Amino acid sequence: MSTGIRVPGITVGDEPIALGGLDAPTGATENSAAAATLSLSLADLLPDAHNEIVILDGSGSSLAVVTDHAVASHGISGDHVTASGLDVSGFAYCTFDGGVTVFYPATHRLIVTNDT
Repeated sequence: MSTGIRVPGITVGDEPIALGGLDAPTGATENSAAAATLSLSLADLLPDAHNEIVILDGSGSSLAVVTDHAVASHGISGDHVTASGLDVSGFAYCTFDGGVTVFYPATHRLIVTNDT
């Protein structure tokens, strides 16, 4: 299993990934253009005990998840609390065929790609 990236402002595993105002070094990129996209590799993110990853972002950037896994399902979460106790009710989610679910603010756009 990957140890994941350790970037100031980003935590992985049982903690949500807070991305607002991030100056991202290698492994996560964000540009200052109006339509900025933050790219994260799914392989670098460690899910919690329920195979879930939560991304919190106040910047309004689009999010890109780079993975070879296909999308198994997606939508808006009903009432749901993660293994770490974070309430993600109303968050958008994307579940990949590998079993990992990524939750992110419903106001954001998630781009799934296998381009590095």
